[in-house]
Amino acid sequence: MGPLDKYILREDALSSNAQGLGLRFQSHWYRALPLSCMDFNLKVNGIPVDEEKVEVEINGKRFPKQKMLELKDEWLFILDQATVHIPMQNPPKKGDICSIEFKLDLYIPYILIGPDQHPLLAGTLVTKNLLCQ
Repeated sequence: MGPLDKYILREDALSSNAQGLGLRFQSHWYRALPLSCMDFNLKVNGIPVDEEKVEVEINGKRFPKQKMLELKDEWLFILDQATVHIPMQNPPKKGDICSIEFKLDLYIPYILIGPDQHPLLAGTLVTKNLLCQ
């Protein structure tokens, strides 16, 4: 847990529409990183989200979550937010409160550790009850 973790999910991060939920998040690292250096897992009201149906929106473009590791030219700057689009058949309504568990892993490419020189993993888990906007 670091000092920027509190900014990953802000109080207005969750939105609801007819297709599902949108969850806006920010990085907890002090420098911009490409999406290829990020991964996440997500639960809504204790239920894991099917990652194969999730899309990530950044810089006005949407990508399947499975393609994140290929997106080395799509950067998330520290003051910007990306949106996770979560399709649901019966999404919570505006005004509902949802329990969100969001694990964000950042792989820091310029800090290599261990004998195999793997990127540093800066992971954090955020659990919040958020009001659907």
